[in-house]
Formats: sequence, structure tokens, C-alpha cells
Amino acid sequence: MIKNIGSGIIGLACMAASILGLIIHVWTIVISFSVSGLFAAVLTLMFPVLSEIFWFFNVGSNVGFGTTYCVAIIAYIGLFGVVFLGAAMASKEN
Repeated sequence: MIKNIGSGIIGLACMAASILGLIIHVWTIVISFSVSGLFAAVLTLMFPVLSEIFWFFNVGSNVGFGTTYCVAIIAYIGLFGVVFLGAAMASKEN
């Protein structure tokens, strides 16, 4: 029973992480284009993880880490914690 619940949690969290990851990446490209122009947007498109880390701290330090963009990235990271929790539940013997 717990294995099934853990597998369901993994599936839902991975689906949510995929959708949120795509939204965050497009959002990051828009932010980089509006702040720094086309070259920054192309770099953001090519290097998603590094760019999202950079823009997270850039937006957070300038506007505040309570912005919707920063909260979305924190939620995205939290989803991986949920995936690991589901994996722990799915690997239970009982």
C-alpha cells in the first residue's frame, strides 16, 4: 500500500516539476530579455540551470526573495524533496 502511494507521489511530483520547470525557464528567458537584452536571453535559453540560479539571486537581491518568480523557484526545488520522499516510501519493504 505504501509503495503504491509513494509511486503516485513520485508521478505527480515529477509531472508538476516538469510543468513548473518549463514555466520557470520561459519566465527566466523573458526576465533576462527585459533586463539585459537579446544576448542574455539567448544565453539563458542555452544554459537553463545556471541562468535560473543567476537570475534567482539577481531578482532576489534587487526586488526581494518574496517575489513570485523566486517563490516559484523555491517551490520547484521543494518538489524534488517531495519526489525523494515518494521514492523513500516506494522503496519500503512493508
